[in-house]
Amino acid sequence: MAGQQLDSALFEQALGAYEGMMQARSGETNQSAAHRDCVALVDRMFPGFRTTYEAREEERKKSVEQIIIDRRILTDDGAFTPWYGGSKVMLGEWPDYRRRLESGGLPASAIESIDQSTEMILSRCANPKQPGDRRKGLVIGYVQSGKTANFTGLIAKAVDEGYRIIIVLAGMYTNLRVQTQLRLQKDLGIDTVRERAGIGWTLLTNATADVGKSIPPGFLSNTANVAVLVVKKHEMRLANVARFLRSIPEDIRNRRGVLIIDDESDQATPNTLAAKDLVSTINQRIRDIWAAVPTGSYVAYTATPFANVFIDPADAGDLYPDDFITVLPKPDSYMGSELFFDVRQDADADEDEVIHQLAHEVPEHEAELFTPRPKDIDSFDPQVTPSLEAAVRWFVLATAIRELRTGSVKHSSMLVHTSQLIRAHQRTKEVVADLIGALNFNLENEEDEFRSLYEAEIDRAASLRDGERVPSWTETWERVHSVLPRVVVKIDNGQSDDRLVYTDEQPQTVIAIGGGTLSRGLTLEGLVVSYFLRSSNAYDTLLQMGRWFGFRPRYRDLVRVWMGPGLLEDYAHLARVEKQLRDEVAVMEGENRTPRDFAVKVQSHPGRLEITSSNKMTAAQLVRAGLGGTRRQTIYLDRSPGGIADGQRAARRLVERALAHGGPVLQRSERSAKPFPSLLIPGLPNEDLVAFLRDYWVAPSDKWLQPDGMADWLQRHGTDASWNLVLLSGPGGGRSGFELADGIRIGTSSRAPLKPEYWSSSRLGQGVPQGADIVNIRALMSSADQMLDLRILADQDLLSQEDVAIVDGVDVDDVPSVKTARSLVRPEEGMILLYAVDRDSRPRGETSTRTREPMNASGELIGLGVVFPHVEAEDYGEYWAVQLANQVVDDATATQAPDNEGDYVLEDAR
Repeated sequence: MAGQQLDSALFEQALGAYEGMMQARSGETNQSAAHRDCVALVDRMFPGFRTTYEAREEERKKSVEQIIIDRRILTDDGAFTPWYGGSKVMLGEWPDYRRRLESGGLPASAIESIDQSTEMILSRCANPKQPGDRRKGLVIGYVQSGKTANFTGLIAKAVDEGYRIIIVLAGMYTNLRVQTQLRLQKDLGIDTVRERAGIGWTLLTNATADVGKSIPPGFLSNTANVAVLVVKKHEMRLANVARFLRSIPEDIRNRRGVLIIDDESDQATPNTLAAKDLVSTINQRIRDIWAAVPTGSYVAYTATPFANVFIDPADAGDLYPDDFITVLPKPDSYMGSELFFDVRQDADADEDEVIHQLAHEVPEHEAELFTPRPKDIDSFDPQVTPSLEAAVRWFVLATAIRELRTGSVKHSSMLVHTSQLIRAHQRTKEVVADLIGALNFNLENEEDEFRSLYEAEIDRAASLRDGERVPSWTETWERVHSVLPRVVVKIDNGQSDDRLVYTDEQPQTVIAIGGGTLSRGLTLEGLVVSYFLRSSNAYDTLLQMGRWFGFRPRYRDLVRVWMGPGLLEDYAHLARVEKQLRDEVAVMEGENRTPRDFAVKVQSHPGRLEITSSNKMTAAQLVRAGLGGTRRQTIYLDRSPGGIADGQRAARRLVERALAHGGPVLQRSERSAKPFPSLLIPGLPNEDLVAFLRDYWVAPSDKWLQPDGMADWLQRHGTDASWNLVLLSGPGGGRSGFELADGIRIGTSSRAPLKPEYWSSSRLGQGVPQGADIVNIRALMSSADQMLDLRILADQDLLSQEDVAIVDGVDVDDVPSVKTARSLVRPEEGMILLYAVDRDSRPRGETSTRTREPMNASGELIGLGVVFPHVEAEDYGEYWAVQLANQVVDDATATQAPDNEGDYVLEDAR
């Protein structure tokens, strides 16, 4: 059976087959894909190989992790004492919730992820059975990733452990509050007043009424009763919550643990008046609630935590997450920024670039028709443009294809987000509705246009199809006849009467037009197509507006985004920022530190984007973040004959300098058919690296590979550093290879450049040589390359057994793991990597061919990678972080959304 493990003898036989296959494919740049393919093939030959291999890998990693932990200095101020070791009850809210998730078809892996993450979060919260215990924390999720399912699981476990007052702050808008209310009632099985397994749920809000001014607290005298409030972030409603808490007799309040879930906690919660030594209204009301909690936890949830990590830690009454910050694991099949924008550390030059499969850029002259300035709103007269028409047509086609795949009609949505101006929404709706009407009226004459779009798009993202079938054109066209008449166009904004409401009984096929209310929190069910033109200058606002992130079961390949000019590059930058922030948190957790003594840093983007509204950053300061253990690489290369000659000349001079020091030339023990091994020349001094950078052109956009920037860093932090020069050998170049010195040859590496339309040369700034022909290869290094010098030293028995275990156990796809390993094994040594990029590099695969072009160069181009030595205390770069306490408007928070709900009266429940 595939699920069983092989015995040792059979496993060794299977492992030999696997290693042989991997050797045959070792020249490929995408070793992760090769590994997956080879494991699958061997598992078919030796059923059980995958299970055995993964189990042994897990054991090996655990042993290596223990070595790393033993060698890391751990700091703990004693404040964190985990008290929760996981659910132990057979009957209770968590077991019931888990069963609902299972019966709802959620994959077992997703349920296990919720179980593990909520166990960890609850263990860091206050113990409700310990009066006076109070904790504040932050949970970082992903946009449209199921945070509600996670905090629902946290609530269920918290109730099982004794929490008795549950307060969910559910955003600023009524529609989001109602959506959250209904979801919680459904997922937790809450009726108005109900008892089961010793728990009596008491709702103090419902789907039609927010929390009222007067709530008799007597029901809390019964320790089995649990109060649940789902509250809008509105001044009056929040004041009502604080009033309710204060009305509870003190002896009861001290023994009724309170759990506050602040959903979308970066919106409205942070103090936006701190610069004036004032407190903004919503922030003050939430402080009042927290101040009325003697025992309990405040847990902030958000996918865009930039404002949260900039709350002033020195203000004890504010909501800085003193006790913990944690990152939720990325769920399986989630389509997030790293997938859309492909910014993984091991991104290889010829991998599929999903963003180009899924996105279209709207021409500037078309975008201008839908993005009026406020002063021009009276004359705003949008028209159907080719890009809008294509987006609407694809929405109809994709909905039809999805229905044919699933055999059922499900919610299907298209987002049109072009302006924040409410008056613009109505006029845009008229244009879209007229287009739908015209298509319906003239459908029999539209087949050629629909079919042309079908043929252009159907295989555009085939790599994401996951085995789903492709209906024929005949089937699809027939289904279009039933889909198109169902399409309705709705406006969802703060003033619309006909808001989006998704029910299981009535699946909708809807085009939603809006601004703020569609930018955050509210889930667009079955979102297939987004037409998105609205820009912002703030990280958090832009990310939250990316509603196309999320889960798209059985239609991942059908998702499309039409984006305004410049937005593709902005989102690519944000994808990198997101990843860096999560890596920061991973480092903090790995070092067993808390936000009290570890300020999470956020990379800035000067001159282009702000991290968040400036009024949320008053406690932030510009700090310098370390280069130590990080890598830099050249992705812009000069393809001109002069540029090629200069690069080769600089590389050969560097190799000559390295050889002149008399050090050995060490070889990588290659297990592949590469014509030449990678080589290592150790012991280069700092001046050799700086001299090379003065000879070698690096794009001015990378200041830390400029000679002056490198010299400055080395003078301040790397005076004792030495460098390992690695000449990386690829599989190309034939028998002669590429010569760097007498007797020193390496194989060439294939790196096909992006087509000009898929990148902007404006990023290069000034300093491009006259006559240069600059190409963008997107990535030079693979994730494995950043450990190559240490692997060669291990091959040559020049590392201790303990160091070899660390090197062998590193997960090269995990940035903190790599940085930790390099800080433990020869931390004072950095690495310089030289690549000979093949003059005949060509794209591989259909998607790569669409986005890349042949290199067609006159000679091999020299690529440079640098991995900096580890430094204990250093600074560089433009990052922002708070000053810790023991050491300091394109946003919806400026005004409150209208409160158009009645007061909930507890007696209504009885």
